[in-house]
Amino acid sequence: MEILSYLWRQGGLRAGWVMCPVAAVGLAMALARCLAAASPPQPLDEYQVKAAFLYNFAKFVQWPSEAFQTATEAIAICILGQDPFGRSLADTVAGRAIEGRSIVVRHISDIKQAAGCHVLFIASTENKRSPAMLAGIKPGTLTVGDSDASAAGAVINFKLDDGKVRFEINVDAAEREKLQISSRLLGLAHIVESGRK
Repeated sequence: MEILSYLWRQGGLRAGWVMCPVAAVGLAMALARCLAAASPPQPLDEYQVKAAFLYNFAKFVQWPSEAFQTATEAIAICILGQDPFGRSLADTVAGRAIEGRSIVVRHISDIKQAAGCHVLFIASTENKRSPAMLAGIKPGTLTVGDSDASAAGAVINFKLDDGKVRFEINVDAAEREKLQISSRLLGLAHIVESGRK
């Protein structure tokens, strides 16, 4: 009813509307819907941003030919450990393809299940186990850490900087995994070198 009062004060409601309160209420409800639709969108949360990054990482990385069984095999983005994304990652990649390959999201609980993964997101819950886990991953896997996993050899690692999601790329780890990373992606990252090849 505050909307009706506002319109009356602004001269937007004429005397005829008083005779038709149902129409006035309908107008108020329609205006409320319009105002709600026009309100600014809610800011993306951390894992919505990270989901978008994972999709874009896959766009700017070239895998060795042996990473795929067939020319049309889907790109598998796997989440190892507790899934922090909710629906964000599945919604981000739904209906999208990269160079003719569709994208699937898989959840795995053990590194032994990572054989068919092309992008492996290692949740922060797995950080303590990540050094041993990374040693057992087949070459050609783009590993992505959620915090300090890059120190253990992940190719890409997320960082929060002043509340913003950033990422670093370990170029030595990428070389070990036989991954070619686009200069466009490298230009957006903080580059680190592990010194181990």
